[in-house]
Amino acid sequence: MTNPKVALFFLAFLPQFVSTTHSGPLPFIILGLTFTLTGGVWCMLLAISSSLATDKLRKNPKVSSLLNKLTGIIFIGMGLNLIRAKATP
Repeated sequence: MTNPKVALFFLAFLPQFVSTTHSGPLPFIILGLTFTLTGGVWCMLLAISSSLATDKLRKNPKVSSLLNKLTGIIFIGMGLNLIRAKATP
């Protein structure tokens, strides 16, 4: 099931791009397929570029060591924040 807010947005936003001379669901189907296609292409580009960047970063030992240290510092900071926080009943 889709997010109701997204469905309401599409119901309110998409009809302005459909010609009033065409009746039936075909223009809406074409708009939906266009949205799906562009969203899919965008997600694939993000996945490919992230994969390439990850491969380059993992092959560099200096960057790998820096990321491990940075991650450790972040986890220590979150742990200290948990210790500092007061428990609410």
